[in-house]
Amino acid sequence: MAKMNFNIDISKLKLGDLLKVFQGFKGLQGLRMLSVLIWPGVILLACCGILTAAWLMGNSLKQKANKESVPMGNLIKGMLKTSPAVGQVEVEKRYQEAYQQDVNLIKQLTVQTTERELLSYDIFPKPKDTSTLLFTRFGSRYCQAIDSLLARVNARDCPSAEELSAAQQAASGPGFARLSGGASRIVEEICQARAKSASVYANPQSASGYDFWQGYQYASMDDSIKDCWYWQIGYWIIEDVFTTVGKINDGSNSVFSSPVKRIVRIGFVTPDALVSGFGGVSDKGSQEKPKYVTKPEEQLTESFTGRVSNDEIDVVHFSAVMIVSSKAIIPFMRELCSSKEHKFMGFTGQEPAKVFKHNQITVMESRVRPVDMTLKSSKDYRYGSDSVVQVEIVCEYIFNKNGYGAIKPEQVKIQAVKTGG
Repeated sequence: MAKMNFNIDISKLKLGDLLKVFQGFKGLQGLRMLSVLIWPGVILLACCGILTAAWLMGNSLKQKANKESVPMGNLIKGMLKTSPAVGQVEVEKRYQEAYQQDVNLIKQLTVQTTERELLSYDIFPKPKDTSTLLFTRFGSRYCQAIDSLLARVNARDCPSAEELSAAQQAASGPGFARLSGGASRIVEEICQARAKSASVYANPQSASGYDFWQGYQYASMDDSIKDCWYWQIGYWIIEDVFTTVGKINDGSNSVFSSPVKRIVRIGFVTPDALVSGFGGVSDKGSQEKPKYVTKPEEQLTESFTGRVSNDEIDVVHFSAVMIVSSKAIIPFMRELCSSKEHKFMGFTGQEPAKVFKHNQITVMESRVRPVDMTLKSSKDYRYGSDSVVQVEIVCEYIFNKNGYGAIKPEQVKIQAVKTGG
């Protein structure tokens, strides 16, 4: 069979001519001719599809990049501008370490406020023996400590009735018979001399607890331990008030020149219960004991802090009635709430003395009354030319439980649990 010649210019053929050509081929030769014409077209169409999809995808990515990459780029630029400088990380680390040290120091100082000297190192947290003399000695030390506070602030009371009576009798004797008003002049001179010799008027009964321990009678071991504990914290409070008076009156050796003229009474009931009328000490106030405030109804006044005893602190309310120069009202209260120093020799009393600071008082209520010098309770006091007023305050005192928890008696802890403190 002769070999066929396929040198045909396909581009010049028309569609009808192509069909005639295809009809002229049979079998394998037809398939070969068809593949020569079809596959290039298929490949061309596939390439067109791929290029179209690539163009569409590229356009979509471009739009997404415009939306997302530009803001992200701006964010990165902003972060670069605000990123820490070289060494800033180390500075921040030192700051955080210093901050933690401050926190630890504050906790330590808070504990130290309640690490205080004891009147007796033989009773807390439990007595070293069962002798009732332990409590009698505590009472004696309490009274001695109050006497020491009076001496520290150069406090004396006005002349007693016995002193004035003896002076009047002397004035009525033959030597004064021709002196007009001799008895009253002598009384006035005695009152003036007393005011000049003291920096502030006060007597032992001005401090609550003095009468209690002078008349102390043993009842039971548990009651006596609790009495000693509460009067120990009561003494710390009273000591702070006397320290305040001493600081305000520093440099004055006369009532006439002292800003604080008289300590009427310091105690653990309301001011109205402390005094009857203006300046008269009440019987109820003299026997009131310190106690923890465990719920709002036990407060001496409405508390703007809202604090009561909890797992971290013990709260005690106290009151004080003072006669001060009208110019000293605010300075006195400011000094009362200021930081004070105390020594601590451990709860054995045998360790080297350390000097700590405490600041535990908040004034909750204050009232100012005029002083009526016509009252019997006021007639023998001399305050000088200053305008004076009677200041009555109710205060909150905070104790840190971790500060004295190691020596708090079990009897006190049990009582606190029963009352919700």
